[in-house]
Amino acid sequence: MSAPLAGLRVVEISRTVAGAYAGKLFADCGAEVTAFAAVDGPLGAFLAHGKHPVAELSAAEASIAGADVLIREADGHDEGPGAPVTVEISPYGRGGPRRPWTDFTLQAESGSLRLRGLPDSYPLMAGGRPAEWVAGALAAGGALAAILGGGTARLDVALLDVHAYVTNLFVDTRAALQGESRDPMVLRHRLSPSVEPTLDGWVGFNLASAQNLQDFMVLVERPDLLTDEELSTHYGRYRRAKEWNEVVQSWTARHPTGHILEQAALLRIPSSPVHSGATVVEDPHMAERGFFVSEGTGFTRPDVPFLIGGARPRPDGGALPLRSDGGAARPHPEAGPGQRPLSGLRVLDLGTWWAGSFAATLLGSLGADVLKVESTRRVDGARLLNADPRQELWWERGPFYLGANHNKRAITLDLADPDGLGLLKRLITTADVLLENFAPRVLDNLGLDWEGVHALNPSLVMLRMPAFGLSGPLRERVGYAQTVEQYAGLCWVTGYPEGPPTNPSGPSDPMGGANAVFALLAALRLRAGTGQGLLVEAPLVEAALTMAAEQIVTAAATGRVIGRDGNHSPGIAPQGAYPCAGTESWVAISVVTDAHWSALRDLAKVARWTEDPALGSRAGRQAQQDLLDRELAEWTAEQDAADLVTALLDRGIPAARLTDPRFAHEHPQLAGHGLFEEIDHPVVGRIHLPVVPYRYSGVERWSRLAPPTLGQHTHEVLTGELGLTPEQIDELTARGVIGTRPATL
Repeated sequence: MSAPLAGLRVVEISRTVAGAYAGKLFADCGAEVTAFAAVDGPLGAFLAHGKHPVAELSAAEASIAGADVLIREADGHDEGPGAPVTVEISPYGRGGPRRPWTDFTLQAESGSLRLRGLPDSYPLMAGGRPAEWVAGALAAGGALAAILGGGTARLDVALLDVHAYVTNLFVDTRAALQGESRDPMVLRHRLSPSVEPTLDGWVGFNLASAQNLQDFMVLVERPDLLTDEELSTHYGRYRRAKEWNEVVQSWTARHPTGHILEQAALLRIPSSPVHSGATVVEDPHMAERGFFVSEGTGFTRPDVPFLIGGARPRPDGGALPLRSDGGAARPHPEAGPGQRPLSGLRVLDLGTWWAGSFAATLLGSLGADVLKVESTRRVDGARLLNADPRQELWWERGPFYLGANHNKRAITLDLADPDGLGLLKRLITTADVLLENFAPRVLDNLGLDWEGVHALNPSLVMLRMPAFGLSGPLRERVGYAQTVEQYAGLCWVTGYPEGPPTNPSGPSDPMGGANAVFALLAALRLRAGTGQGLLVEAPLVEAALTMAAEQIVTAAATGRVIGRDGNHSPGIAPQGAYPCAGTESWVAISVVTDAHWSALRDLAKVARWTEDPALGSRAGRQAQQDLLDRELAEWTAEQDAADLVTALLDRGIPAARLTDPRFAHEHPQLAGHGLFEEIDHPVVGRIHLPVVPYRYSGVERWSRLAPPTLGQHTHEVLTGELGLTPEQIDELTARGVIGTRPATL
């Protein structure tokens, strides 16, 4: 297979994983990438694979003049030469504040830190720098969309925005919908069940539906709890956490992990082994898929996390094919002046939950005509998550649904009905893209596997995003963000010291969506040369494994297994979330350099810090970081958080208040950079919702269409595009083939 991005020239000037991963995606698909990068060690070698590294910044800058794409990480204020498509990645966005920061302080400032951990302990960071990985995937996809659109563009990617979108779980939207009190409150809870102890290790669960919960109670041999209404809700299980955890763990601890997974699979309960970076490479599923390779680095590493045309792309895949007239075709009609780059692209969106829906939202936001297809018998599950059944039209009020479904039209079709399936097939013949993230059996059983879809429309690109892929022993396993995070090792590096692995709050879903969009756009460029459609397979688990690459390659190259250590990070000490005066008032502090330490020591005036010369070095501080955490907490407890952060930043020390995620849209920087837009929704009214977490030149406002209500555009599409008569519409409605209310509620 030809390399999808052969012929493109990219310059990468990166400081973090974000820029380096954006460049890696281009290199994986055959672009020529010249890279000046700061990430080193085994992770740096993984990110550099397939690139042309240069040791001097000047060498990279000299290559910009001939580049199609420039990926540059800076502080949001740097000026310099650009390329036709220039991506700028910075902590706060172009023109944002100049202040010291770390990944940890951005997690705090975004709001996500307040959501993770136990109610009676300190807020807990997500391990593995998840937002940097997602930022890289988003940056690469936005840049490639600009290339396909035939124009020039400047992308402004703020890591703070990505943090707020990736791990805040739409709490801001939920709080607005439910009218939550502004009183400070503890938001940290342990999801249960999630990661649980077994006879020989750990097992992970994710209950995504009421049926999952009922089946789980049968699994743990407590069917008597099926009638306990309080335990049927997350909040009820939080209130009775001690009792509920005893129910779960008294059963899981008696059984080996393999037995639990077999029994859970029989009940179709999403479940997973909880891997580390050392054990996941031995998992039979990934071995059969051939996902771990060592060519080019000499140690085991993740391969490209998607397949195009049945194969993983390779940098040396050959030149892009041309049309018979010798010209390069376009993947869709070229965007005109003022149009978004994917204008003219028609997408059928069968995506559900967050990952699939987010992928389609990215496409719609970049200009594609996206048609979301649901069934009244099986609506998108995101509609029901955290919605309040006591409210009118409550299925239109799900915060996850509202936050991940901008810029789409929506229809309903019952695909179990021959007429509904027939109408979908007619729509497939008119589409450029069909996108879905069901378990493989769902579309296969309808005759809409790749062979069936390709026969209907030979030029269509089909994007499939099953949790565990289209092959391997786990092919039919249902999985969500939590499931693949447990499997991939992301939980292994998140948690309190000596505590259980902890889910990092869902970043693998937007990572999966952003990765899949890049793969899809690469396939569209390849299709432009041949006119032939392609199958793109982008499993959610492989996106998660890419995010876990640091622990995988570190274990393979050095034998060291990275574990969880609370809020500590290598090379930074002390670092933590420390309580301040007032209820749930916290400050995040990262001491990266000796100069930071000297400034903190002079500000806090803790006598022991001056008396102990060992604390003058990073190694000395790391040796005492637990004691330093306790001493810092004693000092900050009497401080006003806002005043303390100002004092720390004035002295050049990375610090941030922990934002309340319920009101993240009020954060001056998040609001000012445009992460939230006020949307007029037909059911919930005017509300601030998060949109695509980067800025794109010429796009003043991302949201063109509010998240659609169920079947909102069914009549419009079936009559205006497929030519059905009013009588036919009435007959389909009467039979439940189409509709605007969930049939099972």
